[in-house]
Amino acid sequence: MTRFAATEKVGGVRSSPAALLEAQDVAIQYGGIRALEPLSISVAEGTLTLILGPNGAGKTSFLKALAGAVLVRSGRVLIGGRDVTVIPAHQRVKLGVSLVPEGRGRLPSLSVDDNLQIGWHAAARDRRGDYNQEVEKIFELFPVLRERLVQDCSTLSGGEMQMLAIARGLLAKPSVLLLDEPSLGLAPLAVTRVYEVLSRLNAEGLAMVLVEQKAVPLPARRETTIVLQNGKVRYREVSRPTPAQLAELYLGEAGKL
Repeated sequence: MTRFAATEKVGGVRSSPAALLEAQDVAIQYGGIRALEPLSISVAEGTLTLILGPNGAGKTSFLKALAGAVLVRSGRVLIGGRDVTVIPAHQRVKLGVSLVPEGRGRLPSLSVDDNLQIGWHAAARDRRGDYNQEVEKIFELFPVLRERLVQDCSTLSGGEMQMLAIARGLLAKPSVLLLDEPSLGLAPLAVTRVYEVLSRLNAEGLAMVLVEQKAVPLPARRETTIVLQNGKVRYREVSRPTPAQLAELYLGEAGKL
């Protein structure tokens, strides 16, 4: 696994010793609209950073800023202590940060195998490994993808599309996996299966930054939960808010989401 010097000093600011990925006071603006007030996180091996919030809270914008798909208004993004704030998304993937976008991010008219190969080719050569061996690991996690290998990905079910999107992200061999609402639009059984796999991967040491609208069935040993609303942090703790707390944070009053 590629690592950068843990104590590298960039721009006069020393990064966290064990950080794989950091956001330092990252703020995002679209035109004259501030989408996200300054937000900082530090992601280490095996950790989960859970970012919750309603639509329009700034969650997806922040995740895209980490991935390099959105320019930051101010602040910095670091991977392994290296400042990557102006480095494009495809280069950040090669440095070990992979995004599973909202809406599955599938590539229409391509087969499942085509999608998997795209993920594999996105990895840096020294991280990549043999394709056949790597894809076998994917089939251990998502056996249904073996059965769908030559199938056009547009014909998959929602749950299968989400499994494929995660598989494509994993084949890029990330140290940090960014996931944008992986449960969105899925049937309960598919949500359970997806989160079983994510739980296993996180327990095995894969760091994750996970965006969702509500609490998720993903236990984690080392976790930070952040709740955003209107681009501002409303909650930041090492434990998750209760459903009543979450409703109050979202709506200003307790109630069922």
